Amino acid sequence: MRELAGRLNQPHSFVQKVETMERRLDVFEYSLYCKALGVDGHEGLDLLK
Repeated sequence: MRELAGRLNQPHSFVQKVETMERRLDVFEYSLYCKALGVDGHEGLDLLK
């Protein structure tokens, strides 16, 4: 979580809130999140099906 927060240039609490669904990502944040994880955004959305 801390490594991802560093990649996003966000505090670790930001990632924690996203992971626990306390905070939602907008489209731009989602694209940055996917890039930081090395996941294609389309593939990420396909996982929600």
